[in-house]
Amino acid sequence: MKAMLFGLAYGQAMSFCVPTEYTMHVERRECAYCLTINTTICAGYCMTRDINGKLFLPKYALSQNVCTYRDFIYRTVEIPGCPHHVAPYFSYPVAISCKCGKCNTDYSDCIHEAVKTNYCTKPQKSYLVGFSV
Repeated sequence: MKAMLFGLAYGQAMSFCVPTEYTMHVERRECAYCLTINTTICAGYCMTRDINGKLFLPKYALSQNVCTYRDFIYRTVEIPGCPHHVAPYFSYPVAISCKCGKCNTDYSDCIHEAVKTNYCTKPQKSYLVGFSV
């Protein structure tokens, strides 16, 4: 019984916000191929408490912590099969480390919308060449 209570208390105190492997598919209407990219994103759970006195607090005090980037780099890849008049480059973030904190709209999508399809409609090419920007 003590072990179970300790596990529950310890689990509540810890955040499970870590870099997680993610596969995305990138294609442009004008290009012949879809590119499959393996990267890391921040995902997991953060300790959050809901305040009962919401009506008495200003809106800025009501934001909750989310799992977001602490350190990240951008990588750039070239989408194959693009005509000369189309920029073939696509940049994406790679999570190095994550934290629980306020969502920063400068580099994160802070809105939960319906998930867009993450599949290719064109022939696939795996990520082969890329460079950090």
